Amino acid sequence: MADQPAATENVSPEQFFNELLPAGFEEQKKQGNPVPQDFRIQYHLTGDGGGAWHVTINEGKLEAQADTQDAHITITVSVDDWRDALHSRNGAAPSLILPASRPGRPDNSARVKQVRGTLCQELAREGAEPFRIQLTFNGAESPKTTLKMKIADAIALQEGRLNGQEAFMTGKVRVEGDMAFMMQIAAVTG
Repeated sequence: MADQPAATENVSPEQFFNELLPAGFEEQKKQGNPVPQDFRIQYHLTGDGGGAWHVTINEGKLEAQADTQDAHITITVSVDDWRDALHSRNGAAPSLILPASRPGRPDNSARVKQVRGTLCQELAREGAEPFRIQLTFNGAESPKTTLKMKIADAIALQEGRLNGQEAFMTGKVRVEGDMAFMMQIAAVTG
């Protein structure tokens, strides 16, 4: 869902989830990219102007509503970091907050439904606080793993320009916590 229509600088979370995200999903389908058929994503935007949005993908349609429900992935990020990603500011990119879809890459949503645990990412960036995002899989708080890396390397991983194993072996990624859980994540996203 990374190919989104351009968002104005003052786009509200409501506009994004109710209008832009569904439009981006439809465009992804038109381009022939694989999309999940049955999947739920919960977004929690923390801070002033934040809120909770539940995104349901069912029978090829994406719907979002301001609500909190059970989800396969819960994405927790501050409103400020969400805006930075949405507008590609301060080193961030939309691929940090939207599930990646790359041509030739299969839909791994069925595999994601089997993962249990929480992945925290602390992404260093120049001249700003780290970009922090938490992904909770199927409501499980543990095992918990934290990845620390530069934001540019995280984007390259999400977009398929950097191999995760290579990034780990060269020290671009530091892993704290449950390494077995990290290997599950790598298998799903690789």
